[in-house]
Amino acid sequence: MEFSCKLFIFVLLLPIIARCSADSIFQECSKNITVGTNNLLQDNINHAFFGLIAATTYYGFATSSYGIGQDTIYGLTRCRGDISRLACSACILEATNKIRTICPFSAEARIWYEYCFIHYDSNNFLGQSDTSYTNRWYSSRVTTDPTNFNQVVEGLMGEVKVAAATRDDKFGRGERNILKSNMTIYGMAQCTRDLQESACNQCLEKASETIFGPCKSRLGCYVINTSCVLRYEINNFLLGHTTPSPAPSPVAYAPTSP
Repeated sequence: MEFSCKLFIFVLLLPIIARCSADSIFQECSKNITVGTNNLLQDNINHAFFGLIAATTYYGFATSSYGIGQDTIYGLTRCRGDISRLACSACILEATNKIRTICPFSAEARIWYEYCFIHYDSNNFLGQSDTSYTNRWYSSRVTTDPTNFNQVVEGLMGEVKVAAATRDDKFGRGERNILKSNMTIYGMAQCTRDLQESACNQCLEKASETIFGPCKSRLGCYVINTSCVLRYEINNFLLGHTTPSPAPSPVAYAPTSP
């Protein structure tokens, strides 16, 4: 009966997984030599993933650690704050399968999708702001009214950064209009929920350097790193209502021992 239930859930997720699989943004594999000669570490990675997948389904975020001593694996998942539980589950499942395929002998790996993110490591990174892996994408189009446009972007980014840092779900979103050009700008900021407010602010401020540097006057910019994301566009990429819903509680933490 248990197997049939799991099979039913997997089949139910297949159409969403198919859509999510095209959304892989970036991945990073590290510490390749260590795991290739350590079957215990491989098993601990798999066990950590089991806990992460189950917890993320309910809360959109989870942390996990599995193992003892130097063989311990620490893991973290994050889904975007405006997607459904079903879409979150599908994205995390797809990301888990892909990261284990492309990083089969890594003791540390990260993978970003548009709607979710996974990170695991043999070192305990939980609760720490990490901006060591950063990527950006920006529009090739430039505004014809840089003064008003950049002023509105700066205000919007400030608004969503404050929301992300202070809310329990660490997700901020919003939109602002540029009346002179009849244009709306949509913005989003998100940190992983293991971060305190100060650590989230630190990460988002680092991302802002790109928003107000290489992306300045661009009609869209998307900055990702390990601990946070920051994004704005003139096209509405947000899902659901503009006003964020109350944050889910409590934060999920998966089992921490074998």
